[in-house]
Amino acid sequence: MSGGAHILVFDVGTSAVKTALFDAALRQVAVAVREYPLQTRGVCVEARPDDYLAAMQSGVAAMPAARIVAIGMTTQGETLIPVDARGTSLTDAIVWLDARAQSEARRLASALDAQAFYETTGLPEITPTLPLAKLLFLRERMEGIYRRTAHLLLLEDYLRWRLTGRIATHASLLTSTGYLDIRTGDYWAAALSLAGVPESHLPPILPSGAPAGQLTAQAALRLGLPSGIPVYTGAMDQTAALLAVTGGRAGTVCETVGTAHVVAAATGAPRALPGHRVTVYRHALPGEYLYLPIGNTAGMSLKWFHREFWRPAEDYAALDALAASVPAGCEGVTFLPFLSGCVDPECLPDATACLFGLRLSSTRAHAARAVLESTGYELRQFLSLLDSLGCKTDRVVSLGGGARSELWMQIRADIAGLSLEAPAVTEAAAAGAALLAAWGAGLVPPGAYPPALAQAGRRFVPDPSLKAAYDAGFARYTALFHALRPLYAER
Repeated sequence: MSGGAHILVFDVGTSAVKTALFDAALRQVAVAVREYPLQTRGVCVEARPDDYLAAMQSGVAAMPAARIVAIGMTTQGETLIPVDARGTSLTDAIVWLDARAQSEARRLASALDAQAFYETTGLPEITPTLPLAKLLFLRERMEGIYRRTAHLLLLEDYLRWRLTGRIATHASLLTSTGYLDIRTGDYWAAALSLAGVPESHLPPILPSGAPAGQLTAQAALRLGLPSGIPVYTGAMDQTAALLAVTGGRAGTVCETVGTAHVVAAATGAPRALPGHRVTVYRHALPGEYLYLPIGNTAGMSLKWFHREFWRPAEDYAALDALAASVPAGCEGVTFLPFLSGCVDPECLPDATACLFGLRLSSTRAHAARAVLESTGYELRQFLSLLDSLGCKTDRVVSLGGGARSELWMQIRADIAGLSLEAPAVTEAAAAGAALLAAWGAGLVPPGAYPPALAQAGRRFVPDPSLKAAYDAGFARYTALFHALRPLYAER
């Protein structure tokens, strides 16, 4: 294996690093998952920077021998690390989940016009998790740290610095910070001015898939790799996954059912809907953007239900088997999956979950199926939302844990009325980062999609005999949402 050219990718998630190896044809050769701990204190969520490196080192050690000619990377967004002039981290990584900057977010929201903020950044609102709010927190409440800060880096930037000794970033990663103008791809001076942070503290912006340095001798020694391997900028994880599984085909939407439910669709000309702001990200491709309707707790709802209502030794397969015993439409039992507020189809931070339609005859099976069906109804809502924004969908590719359950996939296909595909590429975000590195390194012509990324996996075709039952279920789901909406507003 060591003779052919290979690409090494680090996919750095919230609690684990996936190290993946691809050959020059973008076929996945190996993958290793290494978890790392988070430190939590109230609303504060942090990770030790060296834990990321240790997980990467362990992952590389698990790879087969190969001639690596390029290194790519994809990470979570919004995780922030201040470093000094020598690149030494001054704090633990402030993870994207960290919500300590609550008062700073409120101050910024009162100072910035909401519509102008959305049109500039593509983000529906200013929240404590945004790096923009965290910058203000650092400057005002961690003054000693801020005075020593030379660079404010996002996670991918920091890890690439540790690999190459060079500081750089890209617009796909910056898109969820609150200080990127997605229209120009440059920093938004007005937002940075309000945070009191000079642009000189932030990295230069490169394109995605651009060479951003070479593996230093020190980093190479730690990872057990030759020095001098080129390292390329990547894309945020959702963007990288979309890049890998769509193959450049128009009409393809990427659905990820993990903790959250995120549907991503590419567009060349984002526009706003009257009365609602759908998240818009800058794509890794020049001149392209992503719409991202979001449901906060689709997968988490299933995990919550399993934790609270399942019996010892019953696994998710047992849940599927029980849910399969109930007919489509769940005999009227309906679940709204808002265990942590609602982002889309409307922004209702105080929305709560609801299990409706229970009778004396209702069982755990009804409740289990209602939780599964809720994600299908949410997907149908999101596809309708995208349609109203001009994104016509004829193909849905599903990723995440929700793609591993055949029953759940079939339910979502039946409710949406569209075929759902679980792609052959199992590590889509890593594959997207590998593709960007392959383009940058000249292994694949820029803009070309190798056949390995287009290989079909399992396909779930909607059953037309269930259309009437699910149309009625969807009408009930939307009616319940609108009936409860005034109560959410009162909370």
